[in-house]
Amino acid sequence: MTLEQIYFLAGIVSSLAVIASLIFVGVQLRHTANQQRIATAVGYYDIFRDHMKILSEAGMVDLFLRGLDHGPEAFEAADRTRLNVFYTMLTRGYQVMHYQAEKKVFEEGFWLHSQNHFRDHLASEYYRSFWRARQHHFPPGFREVVDGLIEDGPVAPLLEVSS
Repeated sequence: MTLEQIYFLAGIVSSLAVIASLIFVGVQLRHTANQQRIATAVGYYDIFRDHMKILSEAGMVDLFLRGLDHGPEAFEAADRTRLNVFYTMLTRGYQVMHYQAEKKVFEEGFWLHSQNHFRDHLASEYYRSFWRARQHHFPPGFREVVDGLIEDGPVAPLLEVSS
């Protein structure tokens, strides 16, 4: 075998090694993206669980339910503060999910499902007052999403009682 043939053979082998390493990197990137999507879904569950935990605290359910039909003027200062803190946490959580959805970390179907849950909160008269007063704290793209969800309303009655 001549030196020239060895040179060409080495070039072929190195090209194959580069292709194999690129395939490996692609598989690793795909695995990492899937792991990120799973972590994002778990993050959604954590946000949802935290909201439900807060609502299970004494008196919070009553405040939440009163807020469905009443604005801030119907609440004492301490209760307004509790609801404002709750809705700030809720809205920040959904802002993070919106950001993740924009970056394609959050799967589209999962993001649509989470919006349905958020829309339930947005049906609250108190929340709409909260949003009008606080929306400037959020980025324009997210404000557009929230305004659109408020306009669309919930996908089902919030307090439907089956007979």
